[in-house]
Formats: sequence, C-alpha cells, structure tokens
Amino acid sequence: MENVLVAICCIALILFGAMTIAQSSLSSTDAVAVAWKEMEKTSGEIARTKISSLGATTSDGITIDMTLENTGEIKLEDFKKWDVILQYYDISDNYLIKRLPYTSGALGNDEWTVEGLYLDASESSAEVFERGIFNPDEEMKIRMQVNPVVGTPSANLVKVAAPNGVSTSAIFTR
Repeated sequence: MENVLVAICCIALILFGAMTIAQSSLSSTDAVAVAWKEMEKTSGEIARTKISSLGATTSDGITIDMTLENTGEIKLEDFKKWDVILQYYDISDNYLIKRLPYTSGALGNDEWTVEGLYLDASESSAEVFERGIFNPDEEMKIRMQVNPVVGTPSANLVKVAAPNGVSTSAIFTR
C-alpha cells in the first residue's frame, strides 16, 4: 500500500512537470509567432517606403535647406521621430557631426523644422490633401540652422531618416 501511495505521488509530479514544460513551450511559440507577424508588418512598411533627396543648399552657412520627395507608397508624419544628421566642416576647419532635433516652433541653433509640404516645391504649389502629412508624390522642404557656421569650400553631408529607418542623404557646399 505504501508503494502505491509513493507511485501516485511520483506520477502526479511527473504529470505536473510535463504540463508545466508544455505550457512554457506553447507560451514561447506564441511569443515567437507574434514577434514574427510584427516583423513581417514592419518589413512590408519599410519595403513600401522610399524618400529621395532633391538636393540641399546653404547660402549663408547658418541655414541649410533640403528638399525631399516621397517616392514610396507610405504616408510619413510624426516628424519628431525623424533623424536629421549633419556632417560638416566649420569655418575653423573642424569636422562636426550633429544630430539635429526637430522643432515645430521658431528655429534655434542646431535644430530642424519642416518648412513646407508641396505638390511641387520648385513652384511652391502647396499640398492640398491631408495637410501636414508627407504623402506619396509630395515634396517636403526642411530647414536646418547650425552653429558654428558651415565653412567654405567644403563638401558636407546631411542625412535624413524616417522612423522606420528608410533614409536619404545629400551633399552640399557653401
């Protein structure tokens, strides 16, 4: 009788252990499946996103203007999450790399803002559909202000990246 009681306890412990392992395995498989779906969604969004640079210019070395075109299929917005990275030589020939934060107000030193969204930036024909959103086939002018001043003559680089990692860049001189 004592052996039967011990055997029942052992069987119960084995079943409890097997169920715990099965539950952990199913939970892990579910987590992997959810992560895989999210990765596919993100990959699809990245594949449909494309921004192109139409060039960058500066005349005074303080203000830099860049024009972008949305040549993809995805609407882009939430400019606070965009990255603007500037690599340039200042007037003392120091090489500087800066990540400029976005501002929607008055432009300060080492900041950038959206100057405007256009159907055609060269003709300044303003967007008409979903104002404030960078839709496919629209152009966007961004303005950066830097301190210290961009030096002359030097080749400089500005790189812009959307929140999903899609980026473009432009070389400019003063």
